[in-house]
Amino acid sequence: MSKFKSKIDYVYTKKNGNTIYCFGDVEEDSNFYIVCDKEEYDGVACDVDATELNTWKKVCEYLIKNYRHDIEEIQTC
Repeated sequence: MSKFKSKIDYVYTKKNGNTIYCFGDVEEDSNFYIVCDKEEYDGVACDVDATELNTWKKVCEYLIKNYRHDIEEIQTC
Protein backbone atom coordinates (compact mmCIF):
# COMPACT_ATOMS: atom_id res chain seq x y z
CA MET A 1 0.00 0.00 0.00
CA SER A 2 2.28 2.82 1.19
CA LYS A 3 5.87 3.60 0.26
CA PHE A 4 6.24 5.17 3.72
CA LYS A 5 6.75 3.15 6.89
CA SER A 6 4.98 5.37 9.46
CA LYS A 7 1.31 5.41 10.38
CA ILE A 8 -1.15 7.36 8.24
CA ASP A 9 -1.94 10.70 9.88
CA TYR A 10 -4.65 11.88 7.47
CA VAL A 11 -6.62 10.50 4.54
CA TYR A 12 -7.89 12.99 1.96
CA THR A 13 -10.69 11.82 -0.33
CA LYS A 14 -10.59 13.35 -3.81
CA LYS A 15 -13.72 14.27 -5.78
CA ASN A 16 -13.31 11.10 -7.89
CA GLY A 17 -13.33 8.92 -4.75
CA ASN A 18 -9.59 8.14 -4.77
CA THR A 19 -7.55 8.93 -1.67
CA ILE A 20 -4.30 10.61 -0.69
CA TYR A 21 -2.53 9.15 2.34
CA CYS A 22 -0.71 11.79 4.40
CA PHE A 23 2.15 11.15 6.82
CA GLY A 24 3.71 13.46 9.42
CA ASP A 25 2.70 16.78 10.95
CA VAL A 26 2.23 19.96 8.91
CA GLU A 27 4.47 22.62 10.46
CA GLU A 28 5.47 26.14 9.37
CA ASP A 29 8.76 24.97 7.85
CA SER A 30 7.47 21.73 6.30
CA ASN A 31 8.34 20.60 2.81
CA PHE A 32 6.41 17.72 1.31
CA TYR A 33 7.54 14.56 -0.47
CA ILE A 34 4.88 13.59 -3.00
CA VAL A 35 4.18 10.15 -4.51
CA CYS A 36 2.09 10.16 -7.69
CA ASP A 37 0.49 7.40 -9.72
CA LYS A 38 3.13 8.11 -12.38
CA GLU A 39 6.51 7.69 -10.67
CA GLU A 40 8.26 10.25 -12.86
CA TYR A 41 6.32 12.98 -11.01
CA ASP A 42 7.35 11.88 -7.49
CA GLY A 43 9.46 14.41 -5.62
CA VAL A 44 9.66 17.23 -3.09
CA ALA A 45 7.28 20.19 -3.21
CA CYS A 46 9.02 23.18 -1.63
CA ASP A 47 6.65 25.88 -2.85
CA VAL A 48 3.87 25.07 -0.36
CA ASP A 49 3.40 27.85 2.20
CA ALA A 50 2.76 25.71 5.27
CA THR A 51 2.10 28.84 7.34
CA GLU A 52 -1.03 29.50 5.28
CA LEU A 53 -1.70 25.89 4.23
CA ASN A 54 -1.47 24.57 7.78
CA THR A 55 -3.67 21.47 7.55
CA TRP A 56 -3.45 18.32 5.47
CA LYS A 57 -6.76 19.17 3.79
CA LYS A 58 -5.42 22.56 2.63
CA VAL A 59 -2.10 21.03 1.48
CA CYS A 60 -3.88 18.30 -0.52
CA GLU A 61 -6.27 20.73 -2.18
CA TYR A 62 -3.41 23.09 -3.10
CA LEU A 63 -1.22 20.35 -4.56
CA ILE A 64 -4.07 18.81 -6.56
CA LYS A 65 -4.89 22.21 -8.04
CA ASN A 66 -1.32 23.42 -8.59
CA TYR A 67 0.74 20.27 -9.15
CA ARG A 68 -0.88 16.93 -10.06
CA HIS A 69 -4.30 15.33 -9.75
CA ASP A 70 -2.85 11.80 -9.41
CA ILE A 71 -1.12 12.29 -6.05
CA GLU A 72 -1.40 9.16 -3.92
CA GLU A 73 0.76 9.93 -0.88
CA ILE A 74 2.37 12.94 0.80
CA GLN A 75 4.90 12.98 3.63
CA THR A 76 6.37 15.93 5.47
CA CYS A 77 10.13 16.31 5.24
